[in-house]
Amino acid sequence: MDEVSSLKYLARDRKGKALKSLKKVCQHIQQVGITLQVKKKNGHLIAKNWDYPEFAVGPNEKKEVGYRQLWHYESPDSDTSDIPEDLIIAHEVTADEFEGVIDTSIEYEHELNISMFHSDEVNEEAILFANWADRLLHDAIISHRHILAGSPLSWLMQLPFAVEILCSTADETEVVTECSATCINYKDFESKVIRRSFTCQFHPELLQDLRDISHSHPPTYDELKHDDGARLFARLLYSGMQE
Repeated sequence: MDEVSSLKYLARDRKGKALKSLKKVCQHIQQVGITLQVKKKNGHLIAKNWDYPEFAVGPNEKKEVGYRQLWHYESPDSDTSDIPEDLIIAHEVTADEFEGVIDTSIEYEHELNISMFHSDEVNEEAILFANWADRLLHDAIISHRHILAGSPLSWLMQLPFAVEILCSTADETEVVTECSATCINYKDFESKVIRRSFTCQFHPELLQDLRDISHSHPPTYDELKHDDGARLFARLLYSGMQE
């Protein structure tokens, strides 16, 4: 944001329309970022705005250790949440536009149990904010990409197009980690081809015994076939190799 704001002009941007458009979008993103708080369900305030070190990742309400069930991610209620409605709607558009491997697996399997080992979590507010900001920047760049391509701001064209929260983890009937996995979408400006990158807060590579792999026996095919995490891990790898 600072790099965009500090620029006085862009080569080939004769009337300054490209830079003016980008500055306007960046100012809007900054205005939301400096007012967006990260607050847990228990009322604990993690970050007052995006300048706080724990804005992206902060302590979870409680540690998650052991097997947890994956649930479909559900958007916050804009009437009861402090998260701006624009961020919630932008993510719902992203979720409708793309089909993710993990959320599809939940639909097919009906129940997925995955290993979790963490006391910190990626904050839901941060991902909703990132998705909203990425989409705004992408739309602002589209008509000016020929100017940006040869400018100091060309790195903006490498940013993701959207970030989707794919699932949450639950302990019995309570959601503990809202953002348990994400799909980061990159769209080529010319070909429109989408590339995807997945992140997981859980550990699909760990089998049910949860032991140190150096002290456990090699898993059999039957064990891998019936383990939720192993099947999901294979799907993620396969999906990544197709793109």
